[in-house]
Amino acid sequence: MTLVILALSACAAPTGPEFAPGGGESTTKALPTTSSAPGIETITAAPGLQIAIDWPSDRNKMIKAFTDNYVDQWRAVATAGVDDSYLQSVEEPANRDAYRWVWSFLKGKQSAQGTAKLYALRVASVTGRGAEINACVDTSGIRVTDAAGAPIDDQPAWTASPQSTYFQVAAVRRGDDGTWRVKLFRHASYPDERAKECLR
Repeated sequence: MTLVILALSACAAPTGPEFAPGGGESTTKALPTTSSAPGIETITAAPGLQIAIDWPSDRNKMIKAFTDNYVDQWRAVATAGVDDSYLQSVEEPANRDAYRWVWSFLKGKQSAQGTAKLYALRVASVTGRGAEINACVDTSGIRVTDAAGAPIDDQPAWTASPQSTYFQVAAVRRGDDGTWRVKLFRHASYPDERAKECLR
């Protein structure tokens, strides 16, 4: 799979290099494997912490691999790392990015409350056993809290506009067991043009 993409934390828009998303000569348009009615589904990751997913009509296993992991990472944050199921749906090197992102909360004894949003989800390309998932993420509804649940005074930049809205790419791969897992996370944050397209 040819992806022209760079460094990221899995759930929140981190600082670091941006990227120019795109495919390569070997990429192809994705064909949906399953369909269901599009619409917004709100999933509770933990009490007081929700993920609102605006599903496309082609809600397939490739997209679910990304969205399930996104929700599971927030669940890990909210449970102070007790729930580590997010590590089962990632492989090298995405597992390191996911772990570092969760640890960025745990090391400061922090958690989160509010609602994160995923929308404009699509399978951008499929090559063999790999696929590129594109999504828009809005974390403006999230507040980082202390261990007791009180919002911290110095909220990170990714909780406020325009940095709270960014373009996310996840490279997913189907393993020998038939399960799709996230292999790579990348993002583009404002003022990148792809991030601007996510503003609404």
